[in-house]
Amino acid sequence: MHPALIVNAESDIRIADVYCEYQTRENRWLVNNDEYGRFLAHKQTTDFMRIDDNTIVTMSYELRERDQQGPVMEVMDTAYPFIFFFPSDNLLQSFQDRIRGLPAGELFEFTIPSEEAYGLHKTSNVVDIPVERFVVDDEMADTIRDVGQYVAVTGEDGQQRNGLVVEKNPTHLKVDLNHAMAGKDLHFSGRILFVRKAKPDEIIQKRYIMPDGIRF
Repeated sequence: MHPALIVNAESDIRIADVYCEYQTRENRWLVNNDEYGRFLAHKQTTDFMRIDDNTIVTMSYELRERDQQGPVMEVMDTAYPFIFFFPSDNLLQSFQDRIRGLPAGELFEFTIPSEEAYGLHKTSNVVDIPVERFVVDDEMADTIRDVGQYVAVTGEDGQQRNGLVVEKNPTHLKVDLNHAMAGKDLHFSGRILFVRKAKPDEIIQKRYIMPDGIRF
């Protein structure tokens, strides 16, 4: 599953299986409780960058549906933080608006109403599609036999969208083309772990580039 913040699947993605390095001109920290504790202590006497245009942001967060008591939808912790170029066309604008200006070490908590996230759940986006559109070699494709599975649907405009099969019968599939988080209020709580200036190549690409050169 892609992070809830991401609008486009081909965008900044969450970083796994690597440790994030926090860097200033004189100091480097690896992500673990002891090192990050020293980072926060150092922050008390040092000015750290704030989130602004052309910065690389590292954060941890917990996402819950509705409010702080709602079910957990996603967790990005300090071991596997979310790192991204700011601002990004691929992230929710409503989220970016709320974190702009926050400094490293800052805690945050807010709720984004569905209207500012992925919109309301629209019944007009639940459509009946003839099974003929999914026939492969005279048989219905196995991947769409079961309710609860996702299928790729190409619209009249040529755009491909993923839809959830919510009902099936011998002639049609009922597919929900709403975003999986449509109609949900998103409650975020977390911490800005580190903010740095983006490198020239990152500014050109408008994305985070890992130390080994891998682009996200």
